[in-house]
Amino acid sequence: MIPHYAGSQLFECLEALFSDTDAPGEVLVVDDASTDGTSEVAQRRYPGIRLLRNKTNLGFVGACNRGLAEAAGAYAVLLNDDALPQPGWLQPLRERMERDPQIAACQPKILRAHNSAIFDYAGAAGGLLDRYGYPFALGRWFDVCEADAGQYDAPREIMWASGAAMMLRMSVYREIGGLEPVFQMHMEEIDWCWRARVAGYRIVSVPESRILHYGAATLKAESLRKMYLNHRNSLLLLVKNYEARTLVRVLPVRLLLELVTIFGGLVSLNWRRALGAAWGLVGAVAALPRILPARAQVQRLRRVRDHEIARYLYQGSIVLRWLLRQGAPAEIPGAGA
Repeated sequence: MIPHYAGSQLFECLEALFSDTDAPGEVLVVDDASTDGTSEVAQRRYPGIRLLRNKTNLGFVGACNRGLAEAAGAYAVLLNDDALPQPGWLQPLRERMERDPQIAACQPKILRAHNSAIFDYAGAAGGLLDRYGYPFALGRWFDVCEADAGQYDAPREIMWASGAAMMLRMSVYREIGGLEPVFQMHMEEIDWCWRARVAGYRIVSVPESRILHYGAATLKAESLRKMYLNHRNSLLLLVKNYEARTLVRVLPVRLLLELVTIFGGLVSLNWRRALGAAWGLVGAVAALPRILPARAQVQRLRRVRDHEIARYLYQGSIVLRWLLRQGAPAEIPGAGA
């Protein structure tokens, strides 16, 4: 299921899909009210796709949810239109899901399209999270991406699977719902995976499967709106998914870290960083009336308590590690898969 707004990167993605001998049973392209004609060209070049056209722009999450609502089959793959599946990518994901019905989602190894020896920012070898809601990944933390030397080639538990290339179980989707509309874009897959863990399911990496990814096709890394969404949605992750007794311990520390980010941006004259964090904080407060009903739904789904999910969260702060130049955490959360 490929959400698409504009750009010729879609053609390269579809070429990679249809040139593989293990092609998907169904390829859905959700055109999110684009005007450049690329979806129509794609349909002529690849008549095997099923094209869904949104009359208005629903945003990334809205487009994904429409595609999921239309998808058939036991599994669906959310795939960015700037992602390039490598030969034989699909079978390892499908086999891993079939071996364990408790797996809600899995992720391939994601490498840079421009340099496949380096992990890609968008999920790398599997998504992780610290207890304060800051995401990082096996092979990537903040903007530092490692070279792939096979260090993450063993399948393992992860906290979240990247929405750039994530296989999910459709029965779990029907049970817990789709991606959170309030998020719009960025971290919506982290929220979905956390919700799945609350409901008692697992998230794993499948490094035998490989995807190349161009990245930053929608919002550039330095975009103020991206900074805003990252800070806002990260705060909303905590409010939505933690139990109340955990939230009252974690949220004050997280708010302090936000203030440190704002102050640090001002002192270093990084106005974009300071403004993005401040705007995100205000945006999170403004979104509370919409996120609290979703929080109530998560708590109704709960089968697993926070202290059990904590084993998949880094219990320190990766922000403080970064500020203190301590490097990536030596002890990475999770367990063998």
